[in-house]
Amino acid sequence: MRQDGAVLSVESQESQNFLELEPRRHQRWYERILLNTPLGYAISLALVLLMPFCLAYGRWGLPADPNQFLTLSVLAGTFVINVLLSRALMQYPGGNLVTYQLAISALTIGIALATITALRLGYARKPLFIGFSLLALTQMLAFAVKGRFRYTKFALVPGGNLAEPSPCQENARFFELRSPKDRRRFDALVVDMDAPLSDEWVRFIALNNSRQIPVLSGKYLHESLDGSVDLDALNSSDLRTLQPNPLYMLGKRALDLVGALLLMPIALPLMVLIAAAIRLESPGPALFIQRRMGTGNVPFRMLKFRSMHLDDGENDNPRFADEDDHRITSFGRWLRRTRLDELPQLFNVLIGNMSLIGPRPEQPLFAKQFDRKVPFYSYRHIIKPGITGWAQVQQGYVSGLAETRKKVEHDFYYIKHLCFGLDTLILLKTVRTVLTGFGAR
Repeated sequence: MRQDGAVLSVESQESQNFLELEPRRHQRWYERILLNTPLGYAISLALVLLMPFCLAYGRWGLPADPNQFLTLSVLAGTFVINVLLSRALMQYPGGNLVTYQLAISALTIGIALATITALRLGYARKPLFIGFSLLALTQMLAFAVKGRFRYTKFALVPGGNLAEPSPCQENARFFELRSPKDRRRFDALVVDMDAPLSDEWVRFIALNNSRQIPVLSGKYLHESLDGSVDLDALNSSDLRTLQPNPLYMLGKRALDLVGALLLMPIALPLMVLIAAAIRLESPGPALFIQRRMGTGNVPFRMLKFRSMHLDDGENDNPRFADEDDHRITSFGRWLRRTRLDELPQLFNVLIGNMSLIGPRPEQPLFAKQFDRKVPFYSYRHIIKPGITGWAQVQQGYVSGLAETRKKVEHDFYYIKHLCFGLDTLILLKTVRTVLTGFGAR
């Protein structure tokens, strides 16, 4: 942010995603109580741990036997894991939607029940199910309060290239300030850091920053809202922020192996049925093998179910998805819509040349073309390609240079924010994609 050729240093909150920002404009006493996140968690935890035994046995007090103590521990663990996963998802675009948050609750409760059943642990049945019900109820009440009060309100400082984002953003509101004397309340300021500003605006920004109001750059806000990294604003020095965590990459490989092995009992019978249906519909092999670009720009052979007539040939000639419409079989179209044509790639995951989640691998000839036209394109190959990925659930299939560029921006966002929370959100969005056919071609 410049003033008369000098750079004014203003503390930036860009290490924190804007979706994590706590609303600061609510300063009335009842707002401070109602919107106090730690207090809300404490009350919810107390309800989940104490009320089940009261409702089940009609008395207050600590559990009286080992089964009840185990039930209490399971409820506490489920609550904590649910909170951690929910907050992890809320850092990313779409992660605060009620459907995904409730899915996390259902997932944590399901894992708890599966663990109890598998280990044959003794537990108090009635308090356990009352506790799980209260956990879901408190989460729904929190969503209701959040929808009414807890959206983040952003004030845009006029000047520069700032544009008011779309009004349909979840849990975010935007407005442009009229003057430094504008009295409307807000939670964060958005500033074009390269724009020349008057002394009055500089003092206004500095004053709010001294009051612990976050000051965000327009570039950072766009990245948080859209889930993509602007390639035009990227330079070689920024690549240091796109280095994946080696420790998480090691854990990610372990999760890939466990996930693929757990899916195999379900996937193998389904693959047999799909292969038989392909052979019945059109002559030729059920599987189709194609060279794709892998980690470190090294090609590998990727497995897929054949979805086109053999005479037209699924081969290594580079073609966009929409160029194959006339060649796709009826069953193949359904396979592509549900993404079930990708199931054989579980074997690629087990071999180690693919991951469950990562940038989609491109055909080598396309990759060479894009590397010449899209800035930093080859850097997306720093991690293993995936069966599903952030670009796929956000954008779907692409055709053409412009859409490929946007796909790379989503891939860079994934590499920059690579973590368990983002991978979990991608898995939930992938389930939606399979059920709805989002972005299919």
